[in-house]
Amino acid sequence: MANIDTRKWLKSHHDTLFPFFPYLKKRSIEWLFDKLREKGGEKGALYIHIPFCTGRCTFCILTKELPTGNTLKYVDTILDEAREWRDYFSSIQTIYVGGGTPTSLSSEELKLLFAGLRDTFNIDNDAELSVETTASELTEDNMNLLLELGVNRLSVGVQTFNLCLRKMLGRRGGGKEVVKKLNRAREMFPLLTIDILYDLPRQELRDVIADLQKAVGIGVDGISLYPLIYAPQTAIAKQFEQPPIETAIDSFENAKSFLEDAGYNHVNINHFSNGRDKFRYSTYFNSLGNILGFGAGATGFLADCFMKHKSTSEQYIMNNVGNVFSVPKTIIPVLWCVSQLQYGIVDVKESKRRWGFDPLEAFAKTIEKSVDRGELIIGKNEIELTSEGMFWANTIGTEMAMEYLYKGKGELESLEEKTSKIAKNEIYTQ
Repeated sequence: MANIDTRKWLKSHHDTLFPFFPYLKKRSIEWLFDKLREKGGEKGALYIHIPFCTGRCTFCILTKELPTGNTLKYVDTILDEAREWRDYFSSIQTIYVGGGTPTSLSSEELKLLFAGLRDTFNIDNDAELSVETTASELTEDNMNLLLELGVNRLSVGVQTFNLCLRKMLGRRGGGKEVVKKLNRAREMFPLLTIDILYDLPRQELRDVIADLQKAVGIGVDGISLYPLIYAPQTAIAKQFEQPPIETAIDSFENAKSFLEDAGYNHVNINHFSNGRDKFRYSTYFNSLGNILGFGAGATGFLADCFMKHKSTSEQYIMNNVGNVFSVPKTIIPVLWCVSQLQYGIVDVKESKRRWGFDPLEAFAKTIEKSVDRGELIIGKNEIELTSEGMFWANTIGTEMAMEYLYKGKGELESLEEKTSKIAKNEIYTQ
């Protein structure tokens, strides 16, 4: 068992990227285009960020803003940027439209967005097309519109069905109303997925299991089970303290057991599937595949480069060219191994084949400690997380990166702290 009094629990996969920031090198967009021309057209994924949202959730840490008169201009700007990239992909296998709340756009704006993407890119006939929405936005008209647009995977931010906890989170509508809407969505969409939160203030284990029982009863295809991130800027973090970590561990382990008994597989550290939901976008993200991001705050990863856009719609409309940061070739296998932990397993043989990189040697100290804690199992050609390891996966991944990049020196950083000093290279020295 880990020393949970002193060890930092990193809740987000974004936390695992912080150690890599000082190694990134700023590049021009033309430099990236040249690299992509050298590679030739490859399959890829699109992420579209719609920051607009009318809700007032107390926990949200995502890029969001109220809809204003520039929503149509925002969509036009996304499509303008998309046309700059049309020649760099052979086809698109998955599109994920997130937010904010994408359905806060008008029906005409959503139609324009999807028609523009289809005119620009070669989208596979069987592509996974995901759109996020909320229960309050889950109207019959919106569902019919999304089906008309070809959306085949609906992702609903439920968070909890518990009325008291929903009010605490700033979610609109009661649990019974949410269940009714989800049952209707289940009838209409090929794939239905939802988000559920745990580690909430005043939430008991029975509350988490009750949420999952309702989800299983509805027959949702995918369940993303996330711990609440108590980011300093959020209202909920200012009002409540985090529950003891022992409570979170208990909630996660019991939730995992319940879902597995109900026939759901643990696809990655946060996502469970009944076997139908493949979550292709996640596969691209965690395998360092080609992901092109459009919109305010959107990120992407192409040709061993991260791309990051301006954080507000106004800034994005003024300049939709993303900032490009290349990852050194020597660091790519480290980033790949850390990303693979999201699946709960690192293929040692694959890492050696692709880069001549042996994770067992590179992360020897972290692996030894994690094995002693019961978090990892070492096979002949793989490093596998146990159930306890799944809970600590982001921490383990960051510890691996810290061991290799900084010889274990420095402290782990998370979204629950002020992370700007990391981006400014003030924490680590190369």
